Amino acid sequence: MGRSDDGDGEAKMEDGLYPLRKVPMANPEQRPIGDVSVPLNTGDVREFKKEMGRLLEDPIGGAEILDQFLCLNIYTWVELQSILGILFTMEEREMIRHSGMRVWDRECQGPDQGDQKWPMQDPGWNNQNERHRQNMSDLRWMIIRGIREAVPKGQNIRKALSEHQGKDEALADWLERLRKALQLYSGVDPDTAAGQVLLKTQFVAKSWGHIRKKLEKVENWQDRGLQELLREAQKVLVRRDEERQKTKPQILMAAVKETQTTMNTEKC
Repeated sequence: MGRSDDGDGEAKMEDGLYPLRKVPMANPEQRPIGDVSVPLNTGDVREFKKEMGRLLEDPIGGAEILDQFLCLNIYTWVELQSILGILFTMEEREMIRHSGMRVWDRECQGPDQGDQKWPMQDPGWNNQNERHRQNMSDLRWMIIRGIREAVPKGQNIRKALSEHQGKDEALADWLERLRKALQLYSGVDPDTAAGQVLLKTQFVAKSWGHIRKKLEKVENWQDRGLQELLREAQKVLVRRDEERQKTKPQILMAAVKETQTTMNTEKC
């Protein structure tokens, strides 16, 4: 079975998923319950996605049906990230992760904080290690709870998330318009921790195409501050303006030549 990580926390399974499932053993006197690998094809996950619906429309229902789909199986970090990568967009995964970490920090007492329980990179958990298995179970719990509470309460959240930056719209204007949309339509305060996450993910995902591609290539952009992302976005606009300045003389020369050609034709 091949596994890979594309560097942004989304793991990819080349062949399939192999979670562990507890089953009765043939010799119950020695070992009544054991674990066996249960193949789960990524195509099954994609098919399940059709039944699950959209996160923004029914987060609670989506969490419940995913919980049922996962059953009581034990999934590695890589397998869970692969499933999330199939079911949700990048921005939805980021919302779920931060929501899950927030729930963990609020409800669970222990030495590990939410960001330790849900690492961005593969921690190398081994499903044969009892402590690692507990980490896998905790992460699964965080995912389900994170889905339930990922979407801010508000009747027009979809309208708030439908904003896009115009090609020539200034970054400051775009960011301010996005902040106002979140406040107006979703009731989210952009200055809160949850609001900052939503604002940042929307800023990246809905920026003008060239800016979005640049920001998505920034390593671990989800952990960067909004000001840092603004600086990276500004670099794209500066380069665009420089390219426009370079092409202006060429456009002017072409216009002059066209005018001269027209005048010569009229004389003839």
